[in-house]
Amino acid sequence: MSIDSKAALFLMLGQAVERSVSKMENLVPEDTLLLAPSYDLAPLLPASVKRATMAAETYRLIFVFENFLRGFVVDVLSKDASRPWWDKVPKDVQDEVIKIEETDEVKSWMALGSRDRSALMTFPQLLRVIDHAWKDGFDDLVRDKGLIQGARLIVHLRNTICHMTEIPEEETDRVRQTMRDWFRVISP
Repeated sequence: MSIDSKAALFLMLGQAVERSVSKMENLVPEDTLLLAPSYDLAPLLPASVKRATMAAETYRLIFVFENFLRGFVVDVLSKDASRPWWDKVPKDVQDEVIKIEETDEVKSWMALGSRDRSALMTFPQLLRVIDHAWKDGFDDLVRDKGLIQGARLIVHLRNTICHMTEIPEEETDRVRQTMRDWFRVISP
């Protein structure tokens, strides 16, 4: 066996070992999770920190997509300035958002600052607004309500991640595919 072959075999074995070791649950992960500048949770709760790191990618994707949709909804509903965008939101969604505004007022001691009503709408509510106001401009831009249905499929995944449970990579891929479908039609 040549030196190049031995080196290649050595590298492949090293990569296989690295993958196996990284899957060990109680091994301290590379990523830190600082509670304070000198207080890292990774050595104390390695399995939880690993799970959080795995869930973070999906959370980041959903965070970007939900905020993209939020801006998209407000932009589309604001194009016709004869009525405020908020007036085009279904009454049930308005009522739910107003309740959240009231809760925000009670919790004003938290450093959240004031939030626009669009920031208080949930992912499913944003999809409901698009569906409800379809003829207010979404039909020309989205063109296919199948995209709304596709986005509704990931609502459960969004809730799972936001309630602190990681999801398998194949479900993260579903989130990616849904985003790709939307961004093919409406590029950010």
